[in-house]
Amino acid sequence: MFASVGVHGPVLSPAAALALDVVLLGAATLLLLSDKRMTRHHGVLLLSFVAVVAVLRVLMANLPNVQPVTVAVLLAGATLGARRGVAFAILVTMLSNAVLGDGYWTLFQAVGWALVAVTGAHAHLIQDEGLLLGRATLLAGLLALPFGFITNLSLLGGGVGFAELPALMWMGLPFDLSHALGNTVIMLWTGSLMVRMLTPVNVPDALEMPGVEADVHLT
Repeated sequence: MFASVGVHGPVLSPAAALALDVVLLGAATLLLLSDKRMTRHHGVLLLSFVAVVAVLRVLMANLPNVQPVTVAVLLAGATLGARRGVAFAILVTMLSNAVLGDGYWTLFQAVGWALVAVTGAHAHLIQDEGLLLGRATLLAGLLALPFGFITNLSLLGGGVGFAELPALMWMGLPFDLSHALGNTVIMLWTGSLMVRMLTPVNVPDALEMPGVEADVHLT
């Protein structure tokens, strides 16, 4: 909302902005490294999808609060679990904001989308390897409002006090509703496709496949 009404939070010094980015990147890295189920294949899959969603967010930046990130983060949590979902949310936020504009608000966007990922991990949106589209669509629409509230908190301290915050939130409500509508359409349109893209596929080691070992010994 803050971008839409021309209000921003506190201005960070270059050193503070760098420290914030280091903390966020470090948190994402620790989450991925602490996931015992993480494999090289899973890592490549996750980072590839991070790049795709970040690029889509940049390309859709001119649409008022319509973007694929909330839906993608929700499904990442549902498909990959909370740890990888939160790491995904942080990385998408950082990568896309490197183009759209990085600042104090990046922290609040990352926190908001991280909570969306955790919600997805516990919402039971996947059943029999398929997406429960109705439940996922309803949740994606509803989550736009708490996400908007969290990002609005970044306004505090930048010339905005608690007294002004309700009025600014009211001004931003149409953009939050646009976010909700966009999430609904994107989930209905691409939700099942995103789940297929995020679902890890077991890739066997070539040297363990029948017949390959004999070929290797012949050399």
